[in-house]
Amino acid sequence: MTHWGVYRLALHCLPKNGKVSASDFSTAETRRIEQVLRSHRCVGAALCLFDERGVQNTLTFGVSHMPDAPVTPETVFRAASVSKFITALGAMKLKEQGRLNLDRDVNESLPFSLRHPKAPDTPITLRMLLSHTAGIHDGAAYNSGIVKNVPLSELLKGDSFTDHLPGTKWEYSNFGAGIAGAVMEAAADSDFETLLRETVFQPLGVTATYYPQKVQGDLADAIRILPKSKTPNFDAAQRRSRPLPPAEVNPEKHYNLAHGALCVSAPELAKLGIAGMVPGFLSAESLAEMHREIAPFGERAYNLSQGIGTFILHDRGISPHLLYGHQGMAYGAVHGLFFDPETGRGLALLTTGAGEARRGVLADLNKAIICAVMGA
Repeated sequence: MTHWGVYRLALHCLPKNGKVSASDFSTAETRRIEQVLRSHRCVGAALCLFDERGVQNTLTFGVSHMPDAPVTPETVFRAASVSKFITALGAMKLKEQGRLNLDRDVNESLPFSLRHPKAPDTPITLRMLLSHTAGIHDGAAYNSGIVKNVPLSELLKGDSFTDHLPGTKWEYSNFGAGIAGAVMEAAADSDFETLLRETVFQPLGVTATYYPQKVQGDLADAIRILPKSKTPNFDAAQRRSRPLPPAEVNPEKHYNLAHGALCVSAPELAKLGIAGMVPGFLSAESLAEMHREIAPFGERAYNLSQGIGTFILHDRGISPHLLYGHQGMAYGAVHGLFFDPETGRGLALLTTGAGEARRGVLADLNKAIICAVMGA
């Protein structure tokens, strides 16, 4: 039996806690979604179904904090890697404004050199960073250094580069996506939080931030259900108590935002999904460029490929059409933002914690939710 097979068996033995707090789905749809969330042992969740007109249905389930703080539509979650899709929205908008070139050598913007040690003469571009083809991975230096906020240029001296060369192969990297945010900040001469607020959030009327300290209202914890943790893995209260960093351009330290730090509610995330699905915020040409396949996931997942900050899901067992968006998994939480430009429908799912089992890359929970509300 595989590792995930053992995990699923253990998950099946856990009690099915939680219930729907509020829903404007039909009774049958509500029951179906609740069954999915309970079967995946979800602690708490907010789910929005949207189309090009806006949010059409919202459901909340379970708690944002143990034991009894219910999730509401206004509950804010740390969106984990769904943040990468939002980073790409910002990059494409800056490109449209003539403030960013996705194919320019990032060394023209950064205050230090970013070069693969095996290819010192090969420029690394923002397009590579946003598509996980820059030859950068999450080594031990990054995994330990991000906790201490070690300067970016110092982390690049460690084990942060792949064996393959830039532009030759896909390898998922939180570090690479974080560096993309640092490049955007340096190129636009604006700190990343301000840059995304002015470029993306304000034009779309979205309330979101990369700093828990700025969240107004309830910020959810994230809880790992297996192995069970006695305390939150993402402790919202603890994160909100940290000193707020100054609003300054600092690419050496701001590589820890773009990859996974976005704090947003499900209805606000749905607005961002709409912006990445239909022309309006971005042109049809920009959306096509963002959605175009750059590299397959290869052995990691037969049914996924990579666009600019975008997962492309091609699996008729899940959806009859191509789906676009991104998944997020961190601290026990499982999130998903997926949409179908052909039908103009999408979903935004944010959770407090749930079963993390997956086949390849896509979490079982995300697959089940897609199938339940918009898939096969």
